[in-house]
This record gives sequence, C-alpha cells and structure tokens, in this order.
Amino acid sequence: GFCFMKDLPVRTLIAVLLIGLLCLVVWFGGWVQAAVLGLFTVAAVYEMFTIFVKRGIRPAVLPQLLLGGSMFAVMYKFGARFILPMAAAAFVAIMVERILNARRTNEDLIASLALLVYPVSLLACFGLVGFGRNDISRAAFLCIFAGPCMADNTAYMVGSLFGKHKLCPYISPNKTVEGAVSGVVGGALGGVIVYFAQKLWGLDVSLVTLIAVCFIAGIVGQFGDLLASTFKRWAGVKDYSNLFPGHGGVMDRLDSAMVAAPIVAVAFAFFI
Repeated sequence: GFCFMKDLPVRTLIAVLLIGLLCLVVWFGGWVQAAVLGLFTVAAVYEMFTIFVKRGIRPAVLPQLLLGGSMFAVMYKFGARFILPMAAAAFVAIMVERILNARRTNEDLIASLALLVYPVSLLACFGLVGFGRNDISRAAFLCIFAGPCMADNTAYMVGSLFGKHKLCPYISPNKTVEGAVSGVVGGALGGVIVYFAQKLWGLDVSLVTLIAVCFIAGIVGQFGDLLASTFKRWAGVKDYSNLFPGHGGVMDRLDSAMVAAPIVAVAFAFFI
C-alpha cells in the first residue's frame, strides 16, 4: 500500500512546479494564459497522435496542431466567435488531405477527426471561461483545475493507502472504489480552495455554489481519467509521454480537467 512513496519526492516536485505554473497563468491571464494553453494543446495533440501511431493508425495531424497552437491567442485577441471558422477550416483541410492522399486510409481519417474533438475541442473550453479580463473568469479557470485535480490527488493517495476494491480493473487496475469515493470529497474541497482564492480579486461567489461546481467537475473528471486510461490500455502504454516525470504527459495531467472544462464553462455562463 505504501509503494507509491518511493517516487513521491520527484512526483511532489513536479506537482509543485505545475501548481506554480497554474498560479502564474491565473494571476497574469492574458497572453501568458493563451501561450501556455497553446503549448499544452500542441503537446496534447502530439501525445494523442502517438497513441494512434502505436496502433498502426496515422492520422493527419498538422491542422489540429495549427488550430490547437493558435486558438487561444485568437480567442484572447478577437473573441471566441472566431474559433468556429478556424475549426471548420481544420475540418476541410483534413477532408481534402484524405481525398488527395492515396496512402491515407479511412481509419486514419476517423482518427484525424477524433483529434479535433479529443483533445482540441475540449481544451478549447479552457479559453471559453475568459483570460482574466474580468475577475470571474479567474474563478472559473481555477474551478476547471481545482475540482478534478483535488479529486484525482485525493483518490490517488487514499486509494494507494487504503484501497481494497478495484474500480475498473479492465481499464485502470490501480484505481479503487475507496479512492473514487474519496475523490468525490476531494472535488468538493476544491470548491473551498477556489472560494478563498477568489478573495484575491475581490470576488464573492458563494461557497455552496463553488463547492457544487467543483463537486460535479470532480465526478466528471474521474470519468475523464478513466476515458484517457482506455486509450493508454488500447495502445499498451503506461503514460502518454514522459514530459513530467512521475506524472506522465500533458494528457495525463489534463485528462480530468479537459472533460470538466465544458461543465464549468456552462455553469459559469448560465448560473453564476
């Protein structure tokens, strides 16, 4: 039960660095947020591309890389409405490339289109909550991470120490029911963290509201984590990459947050 302790120092150091990066992004917003999200999206697209390659599928990936790398800068500078034509252009490029490239199979085409949704479209929701132009966007951005990340880390620690009953052994053999239940509580605690953090910008979103948003985000995030695990098991890999020692790649770190992002964006847009 204590085997996870051996890599705790490296894992903790990387976690601290990633949390520090998140704090910088939330604090400065603007071009800092757009640049970091763009770089992370490019890395996520490439990691998913390698997953397909390991299965003998070679999707067209340039349109998704260009879209993912530029969409946050465009959202910040010109507004989110320009993302739709950019996505349409990427779709047309993928379609034309399939028609003109005799070596591209329909399986490759399906994977190419899948990359537009997972991860590009989901990650785009990180920008839909705003770029710090108004303080409420900072709270929304924090919720995207606080709920899923608190759920993920709580589930990891409690599951490692006390987990007895396997949750989905055919998908992720290390996840336990005990960890998943504790993760739900951890997600709600993420709302408490956002509640106090928002005071830095003079916000006063109610504690109950933030707990509810992060609670739901934490639950959805656990499903996102399991969904990402299905791809890794399908490709026969442990992590999407080794970009972050002890944590895997960008997809390993954002798999929960990226599926929670649309939920948080909708919650803040319509109810907060």
